[in-house]
Amino acid sequence: MEIIDSASNFYLSNPIVASLAIATVVTIVIIAYDVLKNATGKSQKSTATVRELNIYPIKSCSEVEVPSAAVTPRGFRNDRIFQVVSKVDGKWKFCTPRDKAFEKLFHVKPLLVVDREGIKLKLSSVHRRGALVLDLEDAVTSPLATTVMGYNYLPMADYGDAVADWLGDATGIDGARLVGIPPGDGNFRRDVIVNEDQGEELPAGGKAFPMSLGDEAPFLLTTRESMYDLNARLKSSGEDEVDMRRFRPNIVIDGLLPWEEDSLKRIRIGSVEFHVWQRCGRCTMTTIDRDTLRRGGEPLKTLSTFRERKNGQRNFGMHLIPSLGVEGAVGISVGDKVEILEYDDDRRAEWMRLGKPATEKKSWLNFLKECPFK
Repeated sequence: MEIIDSASNFYLSNPIVASLAIATVVTIVIIAYDVLKNATGKSQKSTATVRELNIYPIKSCSEVEVPSAAVTPRGFRNDRIFQVVSKVDGKWKFCTPRDKAFEKLFHVKPLLVVDREGIKLKLSSVHRRGALVLDLEDAVTSPLATTVMGYNYLPMADYGDAVADWLGDATGIDGARLVGIPPGDGNFRRDVIVNEDQGEELPAGGKAFPMSLGDEAPFLLTTRESMYDLNARLKSSGEDEVDMRRFRPNIVIDGLLPWEEDSLKRIRIGSVEFHVWQRCGRCTMTTIDRDTLRRGGEPLKTLSTFRERKNGQRNFGMHLIPSLGVEGAVGISVGDKVEILEYDDDRRAEWMRLGKPATEKKSWLNFLKECPFK
């Protein structure tokens, strides 16, 4: 123990030597990963494990952490099937906390309750006394055409005045309405959105893939290691840490190197295969504290120092598309293993470049020594 502590003190007191040592260690680790990948072919067993699953019944509102979730082509069952809209210049438009006037949406907590009487949506908020319970099976809806991310207008179902009044009180949004994917409407179609700045082609021959009301894709995957590395960088520059809620993932895993998720192309979680498709460029929603709603420059400012690609994309997390043939009977659970089926060679090379060790003394050295997920 004294030898280890002495070595640590030596490196921490000699930043140039420490940087070289860290670079060497991380390079060896990454090369070892590449050797293992090339030696075993495309498919590679990994120690990665699902640690957290989230659904967001109402787009832009609070998450619901679940132990397991059913996978559908559009995303997890009941994920982002509703959204809040209001009128702007006489037209219905989706509301997002990117606009400060709508930031209290983050504090709306939706809960789907299933009992013998059917499915109910329960809403609560610190800004509104008393919860609202909406019986989804008996709800009377009316058609309402509104904007959805990337689409000018889509036909949605309006869930009435009672829930609209409650949302208006809870969020301060004038004229708020709750709309959702029309119940039982097999004709509703919204496809994944290609972010041209990312330069990622659609998998499986470029065909269109469906999704619910998410921004770009049916699923978002993040890793604890990347979160840990980002917070280490924030701390080293005197900034407050952030939590995973800032990034709104569906699936959180651990067992990879920081930012290694960039390099994945196909994975299997439980019995479900996913295309690891498009990197997720982050926006100002990540700069809003979920508890206080205070806004700042982080974590985008720090991400810009080592994660910014050309065209200004600052990425955290990967969009997933389930393979063909997935229909809600298949589920994944916390604790499921993640098998890496294939890497993307170009993204892997970029990960090795963008993920190089930081020059600060407390970066990869602390990660290798202290990261609780290794």
